Amino acid sequence: MSELAVEEISVRFGGLQALQDVNLEVHAGAVNGLIGPNGAGKTTLFNVITGLQPPTQGRVRLGGVDITHLSPHHRARLGVARTFQRLELFGTLTARENVQMASETRRRRPTGASSQVEADVILAHIGLSHVADEPTDLLPTGLARLVELGRALATGPSVLLLDEPSSGLNQEETVELGRVLVDLASRGIAVLLVEHDMSLVMNICDHVSVLDYGAVISRGDPASVQADPAVQAAYLGVVEEEPAPTSASPAFIDTGSPSRPRAGAEPRKMIPFPAQAPPAAPGTPMLSMTDVRAAYGRIEVVHGVSLEVPEGSVYALLGPNGAGKSTLLKVASGRMPATSGSVSFDGEEIRRSLPDRLARKGLCAVPEGRAVFPNLTVAENLLMYSYRSRDTKVADLEEQSYARFPVLGERRRQLAGRLSGGEQQMLALARALFTSPRLLLLDEISMGLAPLVVAELYELVGQAVAEDHITILLVEQFAQTALAIADQAGIMVNGRLVHTGSPAEVGEHLLSAYMGEVG
Repeated sequence: MSELAVEEISVRFGGLQALQDVNLEVHAGAVNGLIGPNGAGKTTLFNVITGLQPPTQGRVRLGGVDITHLSPHHRARLGVARTFQRLELFGTLTARENVQMASETRRRRPTGASSQVEADVILAHIGLSHVADEPTDLLPTGLARLVELGRALATGPSVLLLDEPSSGLNQEETVELGRVLVDLASRGIAVLLVEHDMSLVMNICDHVSVLDYGAVISRGDPASVQADPAVQAAYLGVVEEEPAPTSASPAFIDTGSPSRPRAGAEPRKMIPFPAQAPPAAPGTPMLSMTDVRAAYGRIEVVHGVSLEVPEGSVYALLGPNGAGKSTLLKVASGRMPATSGSVSFDGEEIRRSLPDRLARKGLCAVPEGRAVFPNLTVAENLLMYSYRSRDTKVADLEEQSYARFPVLGERRRQLAGRLSGGEQQMLALARALFTSPRLLLLDEISMGLAPLVVAELYELVGQAVAEDHITILLVEQFAQTALAIADQAGIMVNGRLVHTGSPAEVGEHLLSAYMGEVG
């Protein structure tokens, strides 16, 4: 019998089906992996298991006992422990004190030892005795992650849920983390690991389940999951031999249909674009980043990245979730400072420039999540971006936007918050183009949208490049779609740029970058 069983779990947030009929078994003595693209529902499932999110339907069983309606602290006392993606340590306490506090929450300690002795035993087991007396806010990220793991172990769990424990770790620290998790499983603990480092997953997991759009699409050993076409489609997209959608595509005409595919829908299928014209000879770099490093607090997530985006070209920055792609775009747009390195826009160093100054110079970013003004109309949203339109009448620019995005013209007086997801993303893109940008940064414009909608959006991006000679750096989860319009591409893994070149050259490395290597 499995130590933890999730049975027919569904979760709905309003009109969004976050999880649908999810079944999952986590066995003692094994490392179980739970993977899937951004927004697949992994964290929501963790919240259901730990009691932070009640399910719409279904049950959670621990050791055969139904715990669906128990509070989080009752589940913890029964043996469910969890770590979070973001470090949640008591920074002013030492490593020993952090673990000791968790030990003292237990009503009984099987060994009969004091909480301090038990904390020292746990720290020795995970290799942290040498920093037992160090405040955790002074520890490097890798050691701090292990302290958090030790604190979870101090509660005496039978099930250990780990949410991206390798985030911010270097290769050596990740290897050490994997060794510790395998050892814990060998001692009888059921480990459920949510992780974007696919090499770690493929090397230490005994069993892997894959979520996409809230449904389990594959399960099995690492090798079989990695080879599953449905899994590859979820991460990379699949190109079908179909003509690209036209501007009259039903994807935008049927605005009443949901933009996000239902949970359990067919795997993602990407629509190919017409063959691109041969790229022009590389021009002067419009954007240049040299040895850029960036961190959130003490967690460095971008490690010495260097790239150039030639003027008039499209550069596709690809890689698995958590690779640091969006962070790099934040640095390029001035929304996040680099800790070191240089960033130049059209030959001028901009590392310390404010976002509004960069925007007035012609650098425009479309961030993940659209960020339209929901209580303003379509026309008012466009008007908000008219600050660079002194030489052209705003009314003329507005009509140009409607000519490029006809559906927005039909809804110019409609509140943006009432548009479909695809229409909101079109508005975000139209708003950016309204500024006549020289450099456009696009971050996951496909997120939450149906493949047909994504295909049309990228067709419009390709038109903007050809007609307006815009330089584009884009981050995209649908790798095949991005490569179809790119002149150059790069793959980021664990905060580093590991492959660069033509779309064809980079495409050869996609599977290993996204799915890792089975050990």
